Amino acid sequence: MPYLSLYRKYRPRNFAEIVGQRHVTQTLVNAIKAGRIAHAYLFCGPRGTGKTSTARVLAMALNCEKGPTSEPDATCESCRRIIAGSALDVIEIDAASNRGIDEIRELRERVGLAAADARTKVYIIDEVHMLTGEAFNAFLKTLEEPPSHVVFVLATTEPHRVLPTILSRCQRFDFHRIGVRDIEAAIRSIGEKESVAIDDSAVAMLAHAADGSFRDSLTLLDQAIAYAEGPVTAEVVSEILGGIDIDLVMEFTDVLLRRDIGGALALVDRVVGEGKDLRQLVDTLIGHYRNLLVLAVDRRGHEALVLPEESAKRLAAQAKLLTTDEITGTLDLLAELDRELRFTSQPRLLVELTAVRICRRAPSAKGVPARREEPRTAAAEPRSDPKVPEPAIAEEVAAGPAAAPTEAEGVQEVGLAEIKRRWGDLLAELRKGRRASLGGYLIAATPVSLEGDSLTLSFPRKYEFHYMQMSKNEEHLKAVSDAIQSMFARSVKVKCQLEQAESGPRPTAHPKRVQEALTTFPGSEVEE
Repeated sequence: MPYLSLYRKYRPRNFAEIVGQRHVTQTLVNAIKAGRIAHAYLFCGPRGTGKTSTARVLAMALNCEKGPTSEPDATCESCRRIIAGSALDVIEIDAASNRGIDEIRELRERVGLAAADARTKVYIIDEVHMLTGEAFNAFLKTLEEPPSHVVFVLATTEPHRVLPTILSRCQRFDFHRIGVRDIEAAIRSIGEKESVAIDDSAVAMLAHAADGSFRDSLTLLDQAIAYAEGPVTAEVVSEILGGIDIDLVMEFTDVLLRRDIGGALALVDRVVGEGKDLRQLVDTLIGHYRNLLVLAVDRRGHEALVLPEESAKRLAAQAKLLTTDEITGTLDLLAELDRELRFTSQPRLLVELTAVRICRRAPSAKGVPARREEPRTAAAEPRSDPKVPEPAIAEEVAAGPAAAPTEAEGVQEVGLAEIKRRWGDLLAELRKGRRASLGGYLIAATPVSLEGDSLTLSFPRKYEFHYMQMSKNEEHLKAVSDAIQSMFARSVKVKCQLEQAESGPRPTAHPKRVQEALTTFPGSEVEE
């Protein structure tokens, strides 16, 4: 016997089993009890929220041998046929594949026929918004005045695409996304019935991943049970979702709180290396910072967050280190990044640049561990990770702290140290508007010298592409000069240089390989 998937096995068989739609089921129950059944219903709502299942339960209620009844027994011959999908008088039509006028004409011809062996003929038309305009028009008269033994149930995820003339002839019910707690309770119940142990954290992850769809939650649970071959844990769910697990999000947030640019870029590299989607990382971070905002605004907000206990504790600890302004500022940056990722061919660069911008934001007054911004020597601030191109926030010892200008002294000319100190702010300004790509090219650059009015930016050799994009484009160089003029009131000419390659003999190609290449691709060997 073929395996029956969980969402089919546990499809509701009465109104009480329909999850999270009491406003719909209670109305239908009362209508059946009062004998006030409409000739046409329109069920609207997101996928997986029970529209078709409710239509089938309604058909069972109207045709149960004990009915019409608000509590079909699911055991009589009529109910069993509807459950099995073999009832001749419960006709399900997929409007996505039967959307033309010919199919509707055929439906109109059959509507007038008496029911074969049921009390009421029920037509369930799924995705009704897919019908063509001609088909809708042909359907109008039948829908308005159907035979007394016929009930239409139209289901759609896009009610705005249904003609107003159709809407006005139906009783409309809007199905809501199912709440996380309702889905969690259903998952636990089904786990018990299936004799499968499911961790609380796994239940929470499945409920959140379902995004309000009960059917999706059972499909994911089915997959998790098959994969686990035992208890379903958070690790199992994380594997099947192929997404960003909560520990990684917590770690990423910790790195951003420490203003650790090297650590942030390393984590981005890890996500890319594991083949995970950077957009999913950003979406997950947005959700995480939203949770932080809830806790920052109201410490009792944890009651509204459905998280495993350990994750809730870590979240609360992070929330204590942030102000609401910092959280909302980071959310703004992440939201902007989420929009830009839809249209970019360089998602990694944008994610890295945003991580740098978050790390370089001014620390809050709540004591968030942050990189100090006071002047210091370059020797006293070595880079934590030589692989990460982070402009040094250094200042020559002899220069000392820059004194604030006074009216008597006039405005002092800004030096290299101040440009280095505020380099992150300048990148943020460049990233606005049409200059967004400049911030990406300059993420690897470091201001290294200011001689007269000539500012030199140095690029690591492995970022040669960024160097080429800047050094060969006069408009880019002028944009940087203009930004410096605007921020520091100093006119400079920007130049770029590429760091010297490491000394030592350059490896040469193996003679045999060179000959093989020359044989395959016509050409000649040259010295560079």
